[in-house]
Amino acid sequence: MATDDDYRALLRFRTRLREFDQWSRSEAEARGLTHAQHQLMLAIRGFDNPEGPTIGDVADLLLVKHHTAGELVDRTQAIGMVERVRDTEDQRRVRLRLTERGQQVLLQLTQVHLSEVKRLAPLFPFLDEASD
Repeated sequence: MATDDDYRALLRFRTRLREFDQWSRSEAEARGLTHAQHQLMLAIRGFDNPEGPTIGDVADLLLVKHHTAGELVDRTQAIGMVERVRDTEDQRRVRLRLTERGQQVLLQLTQVHLSEVKRLAPLFPFLDEASD
């Protein structure tokens, strides 16, 4: 059964998540990106296949519809952060990759995000318990 302390811990967690999300949005905007563009670039860079994800893959990762992911890719490609390339094994398939500029910007964002996550980690001691 949930206790009062559980409710307070969840409230603190949700509040910190919202604060982190707002901070993350500001960091992306400071580098000329929307929050969604940053998430797209992270999905591309973090994808397991070294060939890169397809638009369908990033739609699944970002929890959006295929056409929404396609529009996001279009906008991010227009500012020179991502590119579309043909799959080496199946020329009908298009993969997504970061451009050199996109890699540099994502690296900057990743470095500040990792620092912020490490700074916030002590605020969430119950997360360690949840993994047991």
